[in-house]
Amino acid sequence: MPDFLYQLLLDWGALFRPYVRDIALALVATALVVFGDNINAFVRRQTLTLHFIWRTLIFILLCAFGYGALTIFLTPLVAAQLAKLTNLWLPWITLAIFIMLALLAQRKRQL
Repeated sequence: MPDFLYQLLLDWGALFRPYVRDIALALVATALVVFGDNINAFVRRQTLTLHFIWRTLIFILLCAFGYGALTIFLTPLVAAQLAKLTNLWLPWITLAIFIMLALLAQRKRQL
């Protein structure tokens, strides 16, 4: 690979570096949107035998606090993994993950 192309790719990756936490947040939020119906269905199956009021309360807690807590706890984990990537690979891996999430959303007919 010519040096100018290698340096261009490194510079492109360096543009992503300050935004690793924001990228991680976007990845986690996108994943929660794509898989939220699966999580809701799982909780619904687990609470099926409970009274309507309890099921409703659990659903409210899941939506109000559960997804927020997942976002808060998963974002630093994803950011730490992205931060381990070199500038050469960071943009490509980020793009690949977003494409994979988009394909999953398409498969689930969310797009």
